[in-house]
Amino acid sequence: MRTPHGTIEESTDGTRIVITREVEFGPEDLWDAFTTAEGLAPWVGILRGSRETGDLNFSMVEGGQEANAAKASIQRCRAPHELAFTTESEYGNWNLGVEIDGTATGSRIRFIHILGAADDPSNIGPGWEYYMERAILSLRGGDADSVVWDEYYPVLASAYTKAPG
Repeated sequence: MRTPHGTIEESTDGTRIVITREVEFGPEDLWDAFTTAEGLAPWVGILRGSRETGDLNFSMVEGGQEANAAKASIQRCRAPHELAFTTESEYGNWNLGVEIDGTATGSRIRFIHILGAADDPSNIGPGWEYYMERAILSLRGGDADSVVWDEYYPVLASAYTKAPG
């Protein structure tokens, strides 16, 4: 069974999923993998548009099929350490972020998804675990498509079940 790398946290922004991984890559390598068209293509999808003008669209690609594009808007950017952005798509609006810190042996990356009132973390958390693993495997030179969805969902759903209250 997969071990979850994430938690559900309360913050000033609301309830959020935070997935933390320690990796052997430097902050710049992680930054490129999460913020450039070339870095995103091997593990998650297609980024089109201009960061300079803020006109960005992102399409996830799974099994060679490109999903409908989401409009992406950068809220905060402090390369290569912090990116906060929103996406607007047929699935709703998502508030996402990446925080990267260098360590003695590489970097620590925190992927953050601030949940909306109707968002179910037990459906969302395992998906981000899956994509984080794809990103890391891709950076290591592996085939991201070898990561198996069924090893993440529904297997990790219980790790992201928010306690009532």
